Amino acid sequence: MSDADGLDRHARPILLPGNSVGLALMRSEDASAIARWNQDLEFTARIGTPGEAHTLEVRQEFYKQNSRVKPDSVEFAVIELSSGRLIGFGGLFDMTRAMAGTMFVGIGEASQRGKGYGAEASRLICEYGFFFRNLYAIKVEVHAYNQPALQTYERLGFKLVGRLRGVNMLNGRRYDEVIMDLLRDEFELRYISRFTSLEPTAGKGEGRSAI
Repeated sequence: MSDADGLDRHARPILLPGNSVGLALMRSEDASAIARWNQDLEFTARIGTPGEAHTLEVRQEFYKQNSRVKPDSVEFAVIELSSGRLIGFGGLFDMTRAMAGTMFVGIGEASQRGKGYGAEASRLICEYGFFFRNLYAIKVEVHAYNQPALQTYERLGFKLVGRLRGVNMLNGRRYDEVIMDLLRDEFELRYISRFTSLEPTAGKGEGRSAI
């Protein structure tokens, strides 16, 4: 719905945009879409919870408990910029005093997978974590059968830390849990560069004021 000045009052604010997707805060109405994704057994296997399914009530309760940005965790909606459509989620958890955190990402809409949206959302979450949450390292934990995710993280610069051998099972077979990490000084900020104006430049006084 738009008003006289042409602005869509129901448009979701994008906290951090990329080229094709952006990060936004979760809304209560997102629970129905996320419940639907979590009843897609291929999707749950890919994100590391094979066979798990969630009802709408489960997702609504999860939203109530986790919708706030917290010192040790944050969850974002992944929005397709061209349509404003919710297509996935991602975020960081277990952020510690050692300034390390664990990342998760999932593109729930099956029609939007394989387009590079997961890779871009992962990059945006890393940029947020390194710039705003001052993380030194970001870790991912991936079931070894999820080769597309492993390849995506490798392209982003994540490096192998180690493996927990045979701790995951699918179809009667055991798979490793692959642990990878990315350090701040190994990663080039791309989409968040506009926020560097918040910092004073040597010899040029303070940065732009908000008042």
